[in-house]
Amino acid sequence: MSDSIEEKIVTKKRFSMAVETLVAKNKGSNYIDACVSVLEERGLDYSAMKRLLTDSLKQKIEEEALSLNLIRGKKGGKLPL
Repeated sequence: MSDSIEEKIVTKKRFSMAVETLVAKNKGSNYIDACVSVLEERGLDYSAMKRLLTDSLKQKIEEEALSLNLIRGKKGGKLPL
C-alpha cells in the first residue's frame, strides 16, 4: 500500500528521473514529448510541470525548443556547423 502512495507523490527528482528514463529508452523521443507523456501517465495537469522541472530539464527543453525554432534565442546565436 505504501508503494502506491509513494508512486503517486511526484517530486522534482522523480519527475526528472522519469523523463530522463523515457528519453533514454526511446532514442527518437525528445524532452518536451517525454514531459507531456509523464504528466499524462501520472494523471497530472499540465500546469504542474512548472513546479516539477529541474534546472537541468529546463535547460534541455530550452535547447530543444531553440533547435526546433519554437522560441527565439538570445542575440549572437550559434553558427551552423
